[in-house]
Amino acid sequence: MSTDDVRPTTDQPTPPQTAAPEPAPSAPTITTPPHRGTPAIVTVEGHDETFARAFARGFHETFRPEEFALESKLVEGGRMFGHQVDGRWVSTCGDFARTMTTPGGQVDVAAVTVVTVAPGYRRRGLLRELMHHQLTQVRATGTQPLALLWASESLIYGRFGYGRTTAKLRLSGPTRATAFLPEVAPSGGSVDEVGREQFAAAAYPLREAWLPDRPGHLNRTEAWWDFYLFDAEHRRNGAEELRYALHFAEDGTVDGWATFRTKYGDTVVPDGGDVIVTGIDAADPRVYAALWRWLLDLDLMRGFRFGHAATDEPLRQLVADQRAIKTELQDATYARIVDVPAALGARRYTSAVGMTVELTDTFLPDLAGRYRLELGPDGAEVTRTDAAADLTLDVRHLGAIYLGGTALTDLHRAGLVGEHSPGAVLALSAAFASPRAPFCPDFF
Repeated sequence: MSTDDVRPTTDQPTPPQTAAPEPAPSAPTITTPPHRGTPAIVTVEGHDETFARAFARGFHETFRPEEFALESKLVEGGRMFGHQVDGRWVSTCGDFARTMTTPGGQVDVAAVTVVTVAPGYRRRGLLRELMHHQLTQVRATGTQPLALLWASESLIYGRFGYGRTTAKLRLSGPTRATAFLPEVAPSGGSVDEVGREQFAAAAYPLREAWLPDRPGHLNRTEAWWDFYLFDAEHRRNGAEELRYALHFAEDGTVDGWATFRTKYGDTVVPDGGDVIVTGIDAADPRVYAALWRWLLDLDLMRGFRFGHAATDEPLRQLVADQRAIKTELQDATYARIVDVPAALGARRYTSAVGMTVELTDTFLPDLAGRYRLELGPDGAEVTRTDAAADLTLDVRHLGAIYLGGTALTDLHRAGLVGEHSPGAVLALSAAFASPRAPFCPDFF
């Protein structure tokens, strides 16, 4: 529900194609020109086709009925809205109710999506109104202490209190250079390609079982799985259909999975094919290595790409040649705290620490102020206080450190955090650290 660059690329099998893509929607009939229009916020009930066509135009995409049908199963009434002029949508915004894994816990989040403003209405404050309306509504429900989004433009959302909370890697390289270290142990099982139904029956429950150990991951209902596994031609970027592989343990049970495509032309190695990995997971390191080895050893594939990898992706440690893999770091999800006590109470901390933090927030100023934090391995107790602050940070930086993917010490070295008590930054940074890098494989 965004541009093709940020559409789900992890896992996409093929449901039947019942309708050909419609041509790009024609421009709507204008009765009031932009300079005379007075936009007003309107809430959508359900998933309205005119609204869907509006955000498709906003992302310069073609409206496709089959995607609209999938998206309709994801939308809850009252969570989509935008500005209208004479009944025409001139902006769009919305969010989904999702649950995100945190270090040691989980938290309900508003997963923000379809943020667009029509070209004729830019620079008029509509985006600010959308963001304020949405965050105010999220706060009013009292059920989701933070909002989460993928930013199509990274400069936009900091002003609204969002901080980059996860990152991702793009990996690529020649498969012939990916020999593993000799100490990488065999899994004792085997990998084979399967069809979508067999994959779904095995992978869905595995992902659910592993979710508590995957900070940054979002829950997936069956409708979300259908959305992520949707394998329309326009999502392939010139590659072949989505395919599935499972790892079978010695006793025949499934204990790992992967999804991938292949592509010829515009490849990592000239005159060869690429294997494009779109998703891979296993709890056992040996199984994870076995899945990668199977993918990298596919016949005719001379290069590989993995465009959506965690920053601690194990493949980089498995290969013997540390120069074999080209690595590009990119920003991923951004978090916006709207309820400090509830958000901090939804995770666990690596060490016990107590201090007073002064939070600044220019977009939601009533959230600003001093908070007494008592954090530890069992959770957090957070209360308002008038005591002197040990450190000062902005709400966007609280969002950045929330999952442990950004170190508070790094922000302090950049001059973005004020330390008033010696050692406060180091102590709080250590408490927020996560043993596993947070990562979000789900676009929304």
